[in-house]
Amino acid sequence: MIRKFAKYWRDSASLLVLARDRPTAHKEKYNYKVLVFKRTAKTAFMPNSVVFPGGGFDKQDATPGWDAFFCDRAVPSSALKGLTEVDGSRPYIFHTESTDLLDRNISLRLCALREAFEELGVLLVMDEQKRKQEPHYSQFLQSFDVESWQQKIHDGEATFQELHTALGTVPDVFNLYEWSCWLTPAMFRKRRFETVFYLAVLNEIPNIYPERHEVQEYYWDTPASLLQAHREEKLWLAPPQTYELTRLSYVHDIDQLARFAAKRNRKGSTLLCPVQYNAADGVIFVLPGDDLYPAGYDYISDNPDLDKYGELPQEVIRNQSNRLHRVEHKDLHHQAFFLNHHPLDDHLHIQGENNYFKQF
Repeated sequence: MIRKFAKYWRDSASLLVLARDRPTAHKEKYNYKVLVFKRTAKTAFMPNSVVFPGGGFDKQDATPGWDAFFCDRAVPSSALKGLTEVDGSRPYIFHTESTDLLDRNISLRLCALREAFEELGVLLVMDEQKRKQEPHYSQFLQSFDVESWQQKIHDGEATFQELHTALGTVPDVFNLYEWSCWLTPAMFRKRRFETVFYLAVLNEIPNIYPERHEVQEYYWDTPASLLQAHREEKLWLAPPQTYELTRLSYVHDIDQLARFAAKRNRKGSTLLCPVQYNAADGVIFVLPGDDLYPAGYDYISDNPDLDKYGELPQEVIRNQSNRLHRVEHKDLHHQAFFLNHHPLDDHLHIQGENNYFKQF
């Protein structure tokens, strides 16, 4: 069955991996680092960009064989069903089109886990004993021939399910927390992705095994340091990465983030598809909740008002709006984020106004 928007974009999933780490300097505030990698120059989509691990949805992620797999390993069906019970906004990517397929709320998690292993060799597995000791945290396994399995799965010689069957493990779908959902802007017609971002937290940094065809280099660093390197043009972060790292940058404690992500997990994800407006001094991308965001936007059409404010500076355009949720670009490496109301889906505030966050 061809999905509703298949001719316009592909579905994908990404994983924000956060790992506990001791501050390397007395002035360092963060007790964790984030895993990102630089794509190779030959990558078809956004070559040389720095991104979170992730990639395109594959039919193996949705095969009903996973139901039997979970059953054989005594994973309660009620626990799996709990992953599908979300109260908030549900973009179309979460829609399961056939009862013959695994529920999308589960299969997208499997996609994110599979891609993190294919690209960087990080295999997150369930461990009930540690789960009780360290609630909200994922566990990783590396006591096997990581590189051999990684290559076989990447080359299509084995499936992710076959890997777990051979190891006797279960992919940790339960400690993956729904974080956000992004859609490439309509102007990129030939290469668009609707991507679900999940967040996983680890109590230590795992070894990384970069896949040579996809990964040029990888980094473990704090959100603030990655953003600073982006501003200094030492690397280039793709737009969703700058947004997500910016709102992470205001939270320095991994335990607080883990509790927050677990509590927010079922509140849904509003689809974030940026819509462009030209300005005299740069470009503005508005997001849902902004006064300039098109009402009833179909995510396919170009913005007919692209140049409506083109002769005005960004600040003047901003001051004409009551509700803001936008990113103002001066160039590829310099952005400013604006949000003057409560974040969508009870999420972190992009400007750090997280007063409500103290409860976590």
